[in-house]
Amino acid sequence: MRAMLLLIASCFVWQQATASNRQWYTLTIDGKRVGYAWHDHDSQTDSEVTRVDVEELRQRVTVGTHVDVIRSSSGLPQRIYAESGTGLARDHWQGTFSADARTITATNSMSAEAQTFSVAPDLVLPDRLIEVLGPLWRHERHEIDFQYLDDTVGLPVRMHAEQLSSPDPRVTAIQLRAVVGTSIHNEVISLGEGGQVIHRERKFYGATLVWDRCLSDCDSRINDPFDVMSRLVVQSPYRIPKSAFAGPIRYILSRVDGAAPQIPPTGEQSVVVDGSSAILTVCTMCGVAEQLTESERRRYLQPNAWVQSDLPEIKSFANRHGQGQTQNEIMNSLVNAVRNHMSGPVDYLGYASAAEALRRRSGDCTEFAVLLAALARARDIPARVAYGLVYADRFSGKKDVFSPHEWVQVWTGERWKSYDAGIGEFDATHLALSLGDGDPRGVQTGFATPADLRIETLGRVH
Repeated sequence: MRAMLLLIASCFVWQQATASNRQWYTLTIDGKRVGYAWHDHDSQTDSEVTRVDVEELRQRVTVGTHVDVIRSSSGLPQRIYAESGTGLARDHWQGTFSADARTITATNSMSAEAQTFSVAPDLVLPDRLIEVLGPLWRHERHEIDFQYLDDTVGLPVRMHAEQLSSPDPRVTAIQLRAVVGTSIHNEVISLGEGGQVIHRERKFYGATLVWDRCLSDCDSRINDPFDVMSRLVVQSPYRIPKSAFAGPIRYILSRVDGAAPQIPPTGEQSVVVDGSSAILTVCTMCGVAEQLTESERRRYLQPNAWVQSDLPEIKSFANRHGQGQTQNEIMNSLVNAVRNHMSGPVDYLGYASAAEALRRRSGDCTEFAVLLAALARARDIPARVAYGLVYADRFSGKKDVFSPHEWVQVWTGERWKSYDAGIGEFDATHLALSLGDGDPRGVQTGFATPADLRIETLGRVH
């Protein structure tokens, strides 16, 4: 479920407030304090840390971010470091610039290989964002576009910044709109007359996380952590009996903002858009005929930072456990192997890779899916990851709801067929809302989070 949420920053770093110029912020959701953030800036170093306390399966854990940008005395960027994590689990990436700042060599905890990229002369780093927004808060321009190095994904993104109306003439509200892969992410930032950040709003697991300036007791204990899953499940209008799971089941979906949901048709679900609603019919053979292009074949066979199908340990596991004469037999064997191997505790925050899932033996549907996809690709079976909803409480702990979920679809030679290592099997309560290669940075959904969807009605089709 977490791929749809990864671009929300999620980590923490324990540091004490020692900088005299530190700016503190209180973080709230629905008016309740859930965490804090601070920002330091001097001529050569820019640092920002966030911390949010959340409730995960009735346990308190911490989510947040830590980003450093270091420059030379002449102002050229030297290094950028971004760390993310949940509880004790952390991921990070680091970019080291060449002496002339024309290239950057990036490494991350997901992959041992470093990659070097050219740096566009006009690429904006996080520490210079407010400077670039100067024409807006000085009211010289109404909107601007620029290339921005997004610290949450370690990639350059297209950023559009536009002034919003503000009731206070001393405050300039700006909407930032970033295109990351095929996804679009929005944030609102409010600046004072001198360009100082006084207010921010961004999406956080289906809610709006609000930043406001803080002057005292900014890092005091949080009494009421944020219940993440309460915002991510979609209420079912009816209790679905197990006898109906084989389908077909027809759903009518809508979005809370009134726009029509953008949902992909697959070989297992047909989609008809009717005004502001989408009508889905789901069963093993309810969908449309799909074709596999050569570029898609390459994409869904090759490894990436999350689906590391080329690693020796992944290949070894796939060869040992992928028993059978047919593709279906091999996939069912791999599903059972993943379910038996992933015997550790459920953890639905963060996003671990297939290699980490294999080593840690724990996680949620995300880890089950990326591991199964990696094993399938290791056996030369094209595999993609489906991101959506399922009527189950296996990973959410909630009853009679559709929970965020991920599973795997493999190409049979004629169509894409679903295999679900997290739940155990595919059924007609699986609603695929987006498809991808396991890399969460490019996930496209026709909504911000599942919380933006409504299931108006559903019923068995006879």
